[in-house]
Amino acid sequence: MPIEMLKLFECGYCTHPEKIVNPKGSLKKMKFPATVALLRHPTKGYILFDTGYSMKFLEATKSFPYSIYAKLTPVFFSEAQSIKNQLWNEGIHSSEIRYIILSHFHGDHTAGLKDFPSAKILTFKKAYDHIRQFNKVKALTKGCLVYLLPEDMDKRMDFIDELPEISLSSQFQPFHKGFDVFGDGSLFAIDLTGHAIGQLGIFVSLESGKKVLLCADAVWTSQAYEELLFPHKITNLLIEDGTAYKKNINMLHQLSKNSPEIDILPTHCQKTWNLVKEGYIYE
Repeated sequence: MPIEMLKLFECGYCTHPEKIVNPKGSLKKMKFPATVALLRHPTKGYILFDTGYSMKFLEATKSFPYSIYAKLTPVFFSEAQSIKNQLWNEGIHSSEIRYIILSHFHGDHTAGLKDFPSAKILTFKKAYDHIRQFNKVKALTKGCLVYLLPEDMDKRMDFIDELPEISLSSQFQPFHKGFDVFGDGSLFAIDLTGHAIGQLGIFVSLESGKKVLLCADAVWTSQAYEELLFPHKITNLLIEDGTAYKKNINMLHQLSKNSPEIDILPTHCQKTWNLVKEGYIYE
């Protein structure tokens, strides 16, 4: 049962020196958009993949020690850019979002969660267990702002990685194993641990036959997997598992060669941002 539609939205952006993601690059500031995907499933309704920034992120990072996050990662955001408001402009009320697939628990992916109080949250237990073992300050060092997580989160979560693990089609190789999110072949989740423990990505199958991989922060730019470009050593401060991160780059590179018809969309990539600006819709 394929997905009827996938549309991307930009919900603010942060800046880092280009050299962070490309050791051969300069120290000039580079924009990294926080993109969110809206999917429409024929029976499950509207689904979000992550939630981007929101005003709650700016509020949470006003005071110490959380202000450290904002200083290290300058964020540019206006209320009009919240995914809740952008969906409203599309004629979609927040209550119509049935599911949020959360790739991982970093603040630029979780900041909009509280705007969708009726949505079921789907994520990896592996990711949640890793974050909840820490106090608020320690969680901050892992990129997680506990303030952004809904108080009733435990009641609203289902864990994708508790589903039976299945073998994936040869089209998705070298990703051999995954989880059929709804049991109908529309979305397959894969473990992309590296940038964060338990980070997930999803293969989306559309009615047209088109396949898309929403790979979250497995890479920050498409250039990384296209050219096998590994980030600056300083990113080890931001990456939970450097060995797994490099493995993901290699696997995405191989996927792009094996199945060039699959669009690989990293959350923070300029190419993904261009699809937003062009208003492109996958159907």
